[in-house]
Amino acid sequence: MRPHGKTKLGFFPLPLAEAERLRNCLTFAYEFSALDPCVGDGVAFTRLLQGTCARCYGIEIDANRVEQARSLGIEVLQADALEVRCPTEVLSLLYLNPPYDFETGQTNNQRLEFVFLEHTYRWLKPGGVLVLVIPQPQLRVCARILSEHFTDLSVYRLTDPASVQYKQVAVLGVRRKRHQHLRDSALLDSVRWLEMLASKTDLESLGEASGMRYEVPDSGPVTLTHVGIPLDEVEDLLPDSAAYRQASRILLPKQRHVRGRPRSSLVHRCTTSRSLRYLKHGSIRLCGWGKRSATNQTARKAFSEEKRLSSSPPAGLPTKRAPREKLSIFKNPTCGTFWVLLD
Repeated sequence: MRPHGKTKLGFFPLPLAEAERLRNCLTFAYEFSALDPCVGDGVAFTRLLQGTCARCYGIEIDANRVEQARSLGIEVLQADALEVRCPTEVLSLLYLNPPYDFETGQTNNQRLEFVFLEHTYRWLKPGGVLVLVIPQPQLRVCARILSEHFTDLSVYRLTDPASVQYKQVAVLGVRRKRHQHLRDSALLDSVRWLEMLASKTDLESLGEASGMRYEVPDSGPVTLTHVGIPLDEVEDLLPDSAAYRQASRILLPKQRHVRGRPRSSLVHRCTTSRSLRYLKHGSIRLCGWGKRSATNQTARKAFSEEKRLSSSPPAGLPTKRAPREKLSIFKNPTCGTFWVLLD
């Protein structure tokens, strides 16, 4: 995955036009439960189920997108989908658009498209409908599990520009019933067919799909359980932990308190009378009084060159002003320094 995709946590939403086309391939029962394990902001999922009486469930790891999806009426669990447990065979519709990347373990890293499909397909009841959106080349890694557990498979090419960029295809299928078992030869033929489609260039596009419509059956409510560590809650509670405060003294660098006068492009130390002549408009020079002989002479010479007092000096700061040079010198009586400002 590219760095931009990693910053989005692998979030590549389905274009709304494609969600509309997918909905045209489905017929819905009156009440049913549907799940998106990578729901994101929920926009595509709600468009897919628009006009139905579905109980919409979602799983999302990003806190901001969780709030967006919840505002659309989706019951969202903030968690990693791979750390969520759900009763088997309870869902009527599984819409899965997983991250397009590899696992990040030490060894044997598999494609996340396969990992998410293997983890979630069991939640779909027999006769339930799978809508899987993945890059076309990844049909090869998902071919075995799709052929073994689903029937009536269809694969369509997505034509939206955003979908073309990631070579997305939509796979639709029906979960096999328990007594439906394929012979080894039929299973092998199905796997080879899907592997062939993974490299086929002239797949039928979803907009041109004239074939079958998938009937989503009815189902009851669903309970999702997060069995992992709630990292966001831990992060919020961590500063109040006594153990964290003790460990932070060792693990975290101690903040240093910087003392002294701040330096910037506007504040400089003036050591010669020439530096006073080359002051730019709006710049400031700081002259010490009585500290060094050179600085002392510079300040005295600057005062000797002034022609008249300013008409409105700042309160508490005796000021002289040279109309020709537009030079103002302010004395700080508390520390014996002068601010020299060219207007």
